[in-house]
Order: sequence, then structure tokens, then C-alpha cells
Amino acid sequence: MCRDASAHIVIHHHQEIRTGGRYLLEVRDPGKNEVYWGQGVYLEVTPSEKLRFTWCWTKDRPDGQNMHPDAPKTEVTVEFLPRGAATEVILTHTGFTDAKLRQEHDRGWNGCFDVLAAVLTAQPSSSNVVAPDETGNSSRAN
Repeated sequence: MCRDASAHIVIHHHQEIRTGGRYLLEVRDPGKNEVYWGQGVYLEVTPSEKLRFTWCWTKDRPDGQNMHPDAPKTEVTVEFLPRGAATEVILTHTGFTDAKLRQEHDRGWNGCFDVLAAVLTAQPSSSNVVAPDETGNSSRAN
């Protein structure tokens, strides 16, 4: 839910972070002159431990054409595990119907982890970010 490509403009229109709450975000891609809408429902919110939510992309407007009709709703789980002074973040995205769609989302999520790593690196404290690699296994980014 972040800007995974530097050209993207991300606008969070609605974030109701509670079990049963909804989110709606708009991603503008000026290079392609396209607008994408990400939206879903928080299925589980356990502060400092876990987020689980549905994930759906539409094009042009929130009620527009589903960008992935073969996998209209997928599910994302983000777990936060204490590791001493650091936190391991494990992101699992399930429900894909084909490898190409999964790879596209892997690139997007890894882009988000890259942004997070850059933000944390810029902070005065030393932090580590754990991101899944192309096989879905966790790898550590400093």
C-alpha cells in the first residue's frame, strides 16, 4: 500500500484499520496515463502482530473493470515478529490463479519493502527489514 514505483502517485482515500474496516487507495501512473484503485476489507487486525486483508485492483475508478478477473480478490497477511531490537515483517499474498500475476505482485510488494528499507535506513536507529524473495522465502535487507 505504498508507492512501489517512483513515478506513481498514491492517494489513500479511506483507511479504517480495524477488523471489518475497509480501505481504498488510488494509484496514478502518469507515465502510462492510467489510474488504478486498490481496495479491500481488513479481515483481522491484531495490533503489533498481524494484519490480514482482501486485495482487489480495478482500473479507472473504484467500481471500474477488475484488473484481474481470474483472481478478483486475493488475500494479504502481514505478520510482525519481534527479533530483539528489530522486527521481522513477513508478507504473504495468496489466491493468485497464475504465475505472471503472482510475479507482478511480488515486484510491487518488493518495491514497497525497498521503500520501507530506505525510510528505516534514513532513521537514526538501526533497523532491519525482512522481505520475501522470488521463491517466497524471507531475506534480510539492511
